[in-house]
Amino acid sequence: MVRSFAVSMFLLSAPALGAVWAQQGHKHEEKTQAAAQPAGEAVTIAGEVLDLYCYLGHGATGREHKKCAKQCLLEKHVSAGLLSADGAVYLLVSDHKHEKAFAAVGRLAAEQVKVTGVKAVKGGLQAILVHKIEKA
Repeated sequence: MVRSFAVSMFLLSAPALGAVWAQQGHKHEEKTQAAAQPAGEAVTIAGEVLDLYCYLGHGATGREHKKCAKQCLLEKHVSAGLLSADGAVYLLVSDHKHEKAFAAVGRLAAEQVKVTGVKAVKGGLQAILVHKIEKA
């Protein structure tokens, strides 16, 4: 009984452990220079840095939400977004070659910024692979 429980627990946790191990030393194979470049157009878009949990959950935006947004992005590692002037929302994503630029996203929570990077659209999801972010 104990042995079957242990085996069951291992089988249930093995996929999660595999995902953790796969993330360590995470590298993409680059077969050609073209494959190394993300698909999409270079863009610079101005807007507000959002924590997507609060924005999607209850529409939270603006300076009055800054403390919470910063905590969600920096401490809880909630996904970040950019709310542009035309109301479009973009997922902000780290580009492996520009990770230092992405590190500033959380510190700029609820601020008006300009994000420069590569726009990617997959399955209806709009994202920007962040190359540069600065206050607007």
